[in-house]
Amino acid sequence: MHSFTFTGVFTYNLLRSLPLLLLAFYPFLESRRFSKKITFLIFIAILAVWQILSLCNAYLSKSEIQMAIVEILCFALMAALYAVTFKVQAGKMLFFCFMTVNVGYMLTTASKCLEGFLFAEMAMEKYRWTASLCLLIVSPFILIPVFLFIRWEKKNLTQDIQPVYIWQYCWLVPVIFYLIWSYYFYGSGNQVQWSMSPKNVFFFSVVNFGAFLIYYLILRMIRDYQSYSKLREENHVLSLQLMQYDGLNQRIALARQGRHDLRHHILTMENMVKEENYDALRSYLMEIGEKYQLEGPLNFCSNTTVNGILTYFSEIAEGGEIEFKVNIGVPEDVKIAKTDLSILFGNLIENAVEACQRQKTGPRKISVRGQVDGNTFALAIDNTYEAVPEKDRRGRFYSMKHSGAGIGTESVKEIVNRYNGVIQFETRGDLFCVSAMLYLE
Repeated sequence: MHSFTFTGVFTYNLLRSLPLLLLAFYPFLESRRFSKKITFLIFIAILAVWQILSLCNAYLSKSEIQMAIVEILCFALMAALYAVTFKVQAGKMLFFCFMTVNVGYMLTTASKCLEGFLFAEMAMEKYRWTASLCLLIVSPFILIPVFLFIRWEKKNLTQDIQPVYIWQYCWLVPVIFYLIWSYYFYGSGNQVQWSMSPKNVFFFSVVNFGAFLIYYLILRMIRDYQSYSKLREENHVLSLQLMQYDGLNQRIALARQGRHDLRHHILTMENMVKEENYDALRSYLMEIGEKYQLEGPLNFCSNTTVNGILTYFSEIAEGGEIEFKVNIGVPEDVKIAKTDLSILFGNLIENAVEACQRQKTGPRKISVRGQVDGNTFALAIDNTYEAVPEKDRRGRFYSMKHSGAGIGTESVKEIVNRYNGVIQFETRGDLFCVSAMLYLE
């Protein structure tokens, strides 16, 4: 015969599970896959699963090992529902889930310790009304600081511009603290007596405080990395704009020179016409075209940002005897930020031009194709090459300018991910091909 009641078990687990689930859902609500109504129903489903398995744990489990197994099953099922609800990187979700679970452990032990101090006799029995009362008393002192911490870091947690590999390892930190909690909590032989010891609770309060300091440092470093990445992108955009500005100044200077010399050219050509020396006239016209770069296109597309980049690199390609073909359709009002367009086109075309410049044999060619179709933007850039770019273990291309991974391609991948797109790098014969698809909604 159990000394606790169904109401006592249900109330205690509801008071413990509800705030933890609210904390788990709060930072990622803007990244949900479904409507608010469906998300709320999933929330209720997770809460119901927690309650059902907690009741099974209370009435059916016969040992500490069985309780641990039931808790693992409970966590796995809720984690599956949780993962389906949000479009969040797996590592980030694991990081936050285990951080929340550790908060739950702290709530349980702290409330039991208080119960042992206030109601020593009743505390030895599970799920008495005293347990729920002490949980209510302790919860604000733990949950409010945790909520403020999460709200402070919410923007950092929800942004997806961080490289995926950061979260591939960071989630292990809260997992280690979870394993420490589990070892002492379940390995003590009697969780109730262990939790009622002020010494144990104080020790793990310090451990939890240290854990959150580590969480803060991790998120702070990620935030600093984001700031560095943003500054690097802005510097790249500025450098491209400066190069475009220099090219424009050169064109203006040539135009002024051409206007100044136009009168002399007209007189010379009139004399050639009068003398009917058409071969000399044809040669003279070709010489003028080469001098003032008249055959170079000035307008590749209506988007000023993309057009400026294409114009700049077309002149470099022409100077390096690189065939530069463009078939692009990007309107001025395309739903892609100008800085993102600049980094996307600037890095990819710059890499293509540099690959052609390193070629020692064979024809040098670059082909740029792109089109906006409804809510998608497709881009393909092909270039000839001499050496296949090498990759590291994470699939990142090694830089040809410095040791380590290239920064440009990683910036391009981040922008593609930002627009929920895909990008592919491959070789086809003597061509290195990059294809990307971005979704504009």
